[in-house]
Amino acid sequence: MDGWIAKCAMAVPVVGYLVLFNDGVSQHISFNDLASEHQLSVLSLTASGRLKLIYFGLIFLGSANILYRLRRPYIFRVGTDQFDYVERALVHFTVDNYIDLNGVIRHEGHRTLHGKYDDAEFDSFVDVATGRNNPDVGNWNLAKSKFEGLLRSILIENFFRNDVKHRLALTCFLLLAFCGYGLLLIPSFDLFVKVIRVTIRGVT
Repeated sequence: MDGWIAKCAMAVPVVGYLVLFNDGVSQHISFNDLASEHQLSVLSLTASGRLKLIYFGLIFLGSANILYRLRRPYIFRVGTDQFDYVERALVHFTVDNYIDLNGVIRHEGHRTLHGKYDDAEFDSFVDVATGRNNPDVGNWNLAKSKFEGLLRSILIENFFRNDVKHRLALTCFLLLAFCGYGLLLIPSFDLFVKVIRVTIRGVT
């Protein structure tokens, strides 16, 4: 049910209706009707004005995307949200990663209740994972399975810490993207109004 064939099949009726709508509308509307300057919209946009809005909208969106990719914190390179980050980190992180994260949490202090785990429990995790006392009995898979709750707590604490630390920059990127979408929405709405007006005028 969740395969790509089912998803494509869901789009078939929509595409069909769009084709029928296009055939019906094209009988009453020509490109010149939509592009001509005398077909003035409620926003009073000229062709030059629409192009400028689209141009700067794309510039804003592209800038927001580039800045986000360059400045986004490492947690968002691992996962798109907290759940995705934790699940991916549990698969790909090594014991050294958890040792580093534990050092940061203990040095800077915890930000959430997830950071109040027991140090003795973490030491036990390292012992099982690396065989610190006996290298011959170190078992990484056993350590992950036995201390999964501890590892999740460390990862959630780390995600929250980095999310808060970079929230201002992420908010700026979002605002820049919203400005871009807003600029693109204005000529889109203008065209939508013109299509409706010309369609009604042509049908009547």
